Amino acid sequence: MVLIIEPFGHAEYENIKLLEKRFDIKLPVDYKEFLVTQNGGRNSSYTFENSIKIDQIDEVLNIDTMFGINTGIKNADIEQWTEEYRNDIFEHSIIIGDTIQHGFLLFWQSGDANEGLYYCDDTYQLEASSDENNAYFLAKTFSEFTDLIEN
Repeated sequence: MVLIIEPFGHAEYENIKLLEKRFDIKLPVDYKEFLVTQNGGRNSSYTFENSIKIDQIDEVLNIDTMFGINTGIKNADIEQWTEEYRNDIFEHSIIIGDTIQHGFLLFWQSGDANEGLYYCDDTYQLEASSDENNAYFLAKTFSEFTDLIEN
C-alpha cells in the first residue's frame, strides 16, 4: 500500500545536504524525494490506519507522524528528535517519525547488511521489548517501508 499523511510542505535539497552532514549519513534517493515532495507529515485525527507489521514479534504499529526538515511545526523536525536522542540511537542514524504506540521510526545507514528502517520502542510499550532489545527491523529501503504500510 502507501503511506497516507497530510504533508508539511517541501524540503530544500540544500537543507537535506546539511542534515546528512550534521549526522554523518548519506540518505537514499527515494527518501530524499519524499522529503522534497512532502517533507514529512501527520496523520491528523488518526484518519488513516497507516499500519505496518513487525514480523519478528508479530506486532502492528500505526504511523502517526513522519518528521521533516525545518517544518516550522512543533515536534515535527528530524534534527530536533535526532539531536535529543542522539546518545540513545545507532551511530549514523536519524529519527524520521513516530507511531501511535509512542516509539520512533529510525533510518540507520550502517553501511552493512543491517542498515534500513527500524522501529525503536524507547518506552517499552511492546511486550517483547527490554533493555537488551527494543529496536525492530522493518524494511531495507524507504520504498520497501512505504510498500508495507496498510490502510
